[in-house]
Amino acid sequence: MGFYFIEGGNCLNGSIKVQGSKNSAVAIIISALITGKTVKISNLPDISDVFDCISILKILGCEVIYYGENSLTVNTENAAPKPLPFELLCRMRASSYLIGAMLSRFGKYDNVLTGGCNFGSRPLNYHLNAMETLGAVCEADGGNITVSAPNGLYGNTIIFPQKTVGGTINTIIASARAKGTTIIKNAAREPHVIDVCTFLNACGADIRGAGSDEITIIGQNSFHGAEFTVSPDMIEAGTYLFVGLSCGGKVTCSDAPCEHLNSVLNVLKNMGAKIEIKDNNITAYAENLIATDVETSPYPGFPTDLHPQLAVLMSKAKGISTIKESVFKSRFKYLDSLKKLGMECSVIGDTLKIYGERNFSGTKVSATDLRGGAALIIAALSAKGKTVIENTHYISRGYSDTVQKLTSLGAKISFRENL
Repeated sequence: MGFYFIEGGNCLNGSIKVQGSKNSAVAIIISALITGKTVKISNLPDISDVFDCISILKILGCEVIYYGENSLTVNTENAAPKPLPFELLCRMRASSYLIGAMLSRFGKYDNVLTGGCNFGSRPLNYHLNAMETLGAVCEADGGNITVSAPNGLYGNTIIFPQKTVGGTINTIIASARAKGTTIIKNAAREPHVIDVCTFLNACGADIRGAGSDEITIIGQNSFHGAEFTVSPDMIEAGTYLFVGLSCGGKVTCSDAPCEHLNSVLNVLKNMGAKIEIKDNNITAYAENLIATDVETSPYPGFPTDLHPQLAVLMSKAKGISTIKESVFKSRFKYLDSLKKLGMECSVIGDTLKIYGERNFSGTKVSATDLRGGAALIIAALSAKGKTVIENTHYISRGYSDTVQKLTSLGAKISFRENL
């Protein structure tokens, strides 16, 4: 389980090097299965979701060798379908990409349903409907799912009723080897979708239109090895900018994906923050923060994965702010712990109202999901007194070297396995 012990109230200043993108890394590692070759992947974040993906590949018979810092080679030539542990698949949402990867490479996926953060229903119906459109047969039995394509996959046109990052990536992975051409309409445009397409193209795929609403995949028979560097993590960058602002300091995120953070930086500017961008470095600071209204939406809109962290920052601003959650309607479980720390807020339908100029006080709280856990850290760092955060395994799914990075900014934080 693990616990963070935080003594808050310190002004935090300094620079943080942004890790590789979690969402890119997990999808790329699993998509490597379809190549049947050896690939080199660099700038991987040192997080549990990445380790779990690597464990899955090893169980399937892949050879994984680490080289240098945050880099590895994966040889998928000898991979073969095998039963995968329930507890491993259920720890992360990214295990759903095995459906497309195993279907593409071996013609069948037969395992348990996927896991990840528990903040509302995120069904796989878009994923499975896309597989059926490509010619697969899907059968669900309790907690297990079987997807097979005995006659192979065939290109087709897939129109998603609403944007789905996971559905888009899964369809790309599945159709990269399909016969003919697949067109995805209303495709997700997130940076990690582009990363996956760029990686697969480097391995011999023919994917066009990544980053737009329409992606075309021309199926290929053979693939080859490649080297790829994962893009920096926009969510980690945003999180640390919020850390500095919430604690009254000045934090710089180096090696940041500046071009991916426009919506986030615009919100911060609306709140009165000063933003400085030089090369790939972003610095944020503010004398006073003011309330604003935000609605989460698919990229390039404000990301839902920064909703909880922004809520903490809004509680420090003058006035009443709102966040309308338009992506995951039930993403409010994290609020109970924040209220224990002193947040004053209310939820009406899909909109969170946050009362500003709040002073937090340390106490014992529990993380309920990855990004909500990050919000608890931000709140605890700005609180008076000591805070203990339990269920830190959620946070380690997406953030690397948390204690070291925050300590370098001047935070008083430690990690222990037990109380």
